[in-house]
Amino acid sequence: MIKWADGLTFSRVLLTPLIAWFWLSRPISLHWIGLWLFVAAGLTDVADGRIARHLKQTSRFGSYVDPFADKLLVLGSATVLVFDHRLQVWWFLVVLARELAVSTLRSVLKPGSSMPASRVAKWKTLTQMVTVGAAGVLTGSVPLGFAILSAGLTVWTGVEYVVNFWPSIDA
Repeated sequence: MIKWADGLTFSRVLLTPLIAWFWLSRPISLHWIGLWLFVAAGLTDVADGRIARHLKQTSRFGSYVDPFADKLLVLGSATVLVFDHRLQVWWFLVVLARELAVSTLRSVLKPGSSMPASRVAKWKTLTQMVTVGAAGVLTGSVPLGFAILSAGLTVWTGVEYVVNFWPSIDA
């Protein structure tokens, strides 16, 4: 039986291609549907962890798939926006490099070590989602401003994780 929180997490995986389709559609009005789906998917990221803890339904599946679903939602959606020239390539590369570095670091930690998300990393995720959402429906300086802010937080948290968890590597 699938747990509620895991179902919400998995919904982000399922919604990402649908969001991409709406954002690549030529009628601009469909971009707004993509935005609403993106917001709904982002809200599942907030809800799944709270529900899992409240119902005492945390799982290994959820702890593995949740960060993957977040990365897929942000990077998958961003990919189509970069392709459509609505989001900057440099922003995408900064986010991708950080996610690869942190995921690699997480994979080489000593057994039993964990790497919980910091408060700043949660803000990083929020600003990345706002950046992608804004680029999905807006043009001009607003998406660029969010991209600059989220890129700064992305680099900051990447460095923070390396500094804090480097000693926990299973060498």
